[in-house]
Parts: sequence; structure tokens; C-alpha cells
Amino acid sequence: MTDPLEVRHAVACGVDAIGVILHADSPRTISVTQAQKIRAVVPPFVSLVGVVVDCATEQVNQYIHTIGLDLVQLHGAEKPDAAEQLMRPYIKAIRAQSPDQVARDIARYPNAAAILLDPYVEGQHGGTGSVLSDALWPPSLGAQPTILAGGLSPKNIAARIRACSPYAVDVNSGVESAPGVKDPSKVAEMVARVFAEDAR
Repeated sequence: MTDPLEVRHAVACGVDAIGVILHADSPRTISVTQAQKIRAVVPPFVSLVGVVVDCATEQVNQYIHTIGLDLVQLHGAEKPDAAEQLMRPYIKAIRAQSPDQVARDIARYPNAAAILLDPYVEGQHGGTGSVLSDALWPPSLGAQPTILAGGLSPKNIAARIRACSPYAVDVNSGVESAPGVKDPSKVAEMVARVFAEDAR
């Protein structure tokens, strides 16, 4: 997210985590100063997640320290040994292309706090609006929580949760009015629909 007011609204709706993108090539990227302002309005028991792509370990740890991140979401080709050197738990995003590739990549990160599955789109690292194929969702999930991402919106979230039974969902473009601008009504509707499915 990019705006403290949007963050306050999302928290009031009941989200469990807020993501800030710290990758210069993303249209949703924010500065460290902006991230610090968001940190200031994220309450206890809501996690602040920093999203990075192929960022040096030292730089990620600096983000953790300077911003006060609770978790880091790795969206590039980060090596497992580098991920283990981070000062906070990490979520490893996997750009899913085939069931075998997904299984191999999950196995490479046994110490990840969670695995996030996002559809592969050449040259892009998430936020594309593309929906993950059901065939790429692992038929049997391992010990790690698995997060569903990719093209999630209020219109399809119920069906996607029923199809995949994820631990959590990662939502971005599906609740925006423009890249980096969250639509309050879409955010509220999305959270309500997720809660409704969780209560089933």
C-alpha cells in the first residue's frame, strides 16, 4: 500500500497484514520515508510486510531496521542461503509455471515462514492481474502456510478460496482504482467476502 489513510481503512476492515513495495521498477513502489509513515499507522497484531525483488541481503536488513518491517516477501530469484540471513521471517513468492517447477521451488525454501504462489508473467513480479491456474496449486500442501495471489478481486475471491483453500490471500490490483491507489469500497468488499468464506 502507498497511503497511510488507505492503510487505516484496510486495518479498520480487518486485514491481517499490510504490504509495502520496495522495488523501484514497480508502479506501486514507495520510499523508505513513505514506508515509515505507513509503519506509524499499522497497529499491533497487524503485520507490515516489505516486498522486495532480488535485493541485496544487507539492503533488506537495512529496510527491516529502518522501517520496522515484521516480515519480508521475496519476489525474485533470491537464494535460500541469502534468505536465511534476513533479520525477520520471510515469505517466498514463487512465480508458478508448472506443477513440477512449483514443487521444486517450494522444496528449496524449507525455512520460509510461508510460500506465496503467483502466476508467472514474463518480465513482471506480481501485481499483473493474472489469475493462478488451479492446476498449479499444490494438491497436497506441506508444513508451510501457502498464500494465494494473482488476479484476486471481490468478484472471484470466493471461488478462488473454495478451489484452493489457501492459508491466506494476497490482494493487490483487484482492489485498486489505479496502480497503487486502493479503492476503499473494493477493499471493504474483499475483506467481507474473505471473512464470509473463512466462516463457512
